[in-house]
Amino acid sequence: MENTTEIFDIEDADIDCDPSSDESKLITFLEERGLSSSYPYLKKSQVTFESLEYLTEDDIKEVITPVVIRALFRAKRFESAS
Repeated sequence: MENTTEIFDIEDADIDCDPSSDESKLITFLEERGLSSSYPYLKKSQVTFESLEYLTEDDIKEVITPVVIRALFRAKRFESAS
């Protein structure tokens, strides 16, 4: 993984007009579950909406370094949208 200082913010995301794009699906998924704070870490590691279901516990630990954000992500990623 490339070491970069670039920070991604969900509000600054380049969302295609197409709601079926991977980026739009990822952002919608995170926002619906209150997980927007995990977006910068997922984006930096090039995690896609499609790849979310394949992330292992070790992957999540490597990608999302802050413990609280990681714990919330693990707990909520398979919940239904609110």
